[in-house]
Amino acid sequence: MPGKDKVLPHSSTMAPPGTWLRLLWENGGAPPAYWGKVARILIPTTLAAPLRIFERLRWGGAVARVEIDKPPVFVLGVARSGTTHLLNLMSQDPQYAWISTFHAAVPTFFLTGRGRLKRLMAGLAPATRPMDNMKVSMDMPVEEDLAVANASPFSSLHALSFPQRGEWYFNRYCFMRGLSARDMKQWERVYMEVLRKATLDAGGRRLVLKSPANTGRIPHLLRLFPDARFIHIVRNPYVVYESLVHMFRSVIPMHQLQSITEDALHDLALFLLRETLRQYLEDRSSIPKGQLVELRFEDLERNPLSELEAVYATLDLPGWEAARVGIESYLGGIAGYQKNRHAIDPCTVERVQRECRFALDTWEYLPPDGPSAAVSWASR
Repeated sequence: MPGKDKVLPHSSTMAPPGTWLRLLWENGGAPPAYWGKVARILIPTTLAAPLRIFERLRWGGAVARVEIDKPPVFVLGVARSGTTHLLNLMSQDPQYAWISTFHAAVPTFFLTGRGRLKRLMAGLAPATRPMDNMKVSMDMPVEEDLAVANASPFSSLHALSFPQRGEWYFNRYCFMRGLSARDMKQWERVYMEVLRKATLDAGGRRLVLKSPANTGRIPHLLRLFPDARFIHIVRNPYVVYESLVHMFRSVIPMHQLQSITEDALHDLALFLLRETLRQYLEDRSSIPKGQLVELRFEDLERNPLSELEAVYATLDLPGWEAARVGIESYLGGIAGYQKNRHAIDPCTVERVQRECRFALDTWEYLPPDGPSAAVSWASR
């Protein structure tokens, strides 16, 4: 695909300069065509160094003392399966906190920048997300891996910058494959600091978290939080594959520091779909009874209140009646949302059947009706 720059900024612009230098070194640098983009990343993040230093001096001790004594609720699922929609619904419950857009954009100094900087960034942020036209705000919940990517090299989201090594990033930081003990400890340190900071900022409220990468690292999350609760959402793999391709086409151009062909982009989307589903099926039995509930996106979209009430009951989560009020209001607010619509590629059925037969059999999904059935990408 062409390496055309977008107006939207790189989502990891505020990763520390040392992180960016390591990423560039690990990936053999960036071709000259991308040097301008590299400069637009390195200049602002270098200028932000005093804020990082002040944050460590002012808040480092307080963050280190934070105890996450309320086990998080993790939303699991392949990207584009409805995880964002489910997170948005759960975040209407006043008992929960989350990683916000602002937290994720500047994780190394958001406690320092909660006033003027937050207002400045709100004015500069795009109005909608590039892949699905959902509104963007500084307080909306996002995936915590965005914060990890803006604090360290230990995130699968760096595959967007270096898509030629996308499988390498997904293997290491979605599925935790090939990590040394030292690598694992470094990832854990950054991940826990992100969660501790958010907990401190939220006054100790319980976290509800959504990163599709978590679907592939369940054993590691259980090691950190043995009493965590998990909500897995699945969607028709044919639809998810097409939506992943659409997402990559939308977000890779604004991030990439190396080129990727259209065929390679399709292969990367299929790899992520197949391996995430495979890893989840392998690991789900490790979750203790009563700590996992599984949903279908189609059921959640059709009957959101009854599905969520069942989630609360199954996971023994308190506060359903209070949550219901906010959820009903939120659902009313998005009732007129217009979804982007795209046609299913006829090749999709063959590719997904070949690579993901195990998942189709497990969840009993069939191809959408007709080879050119329309597919909607919403806030998923």
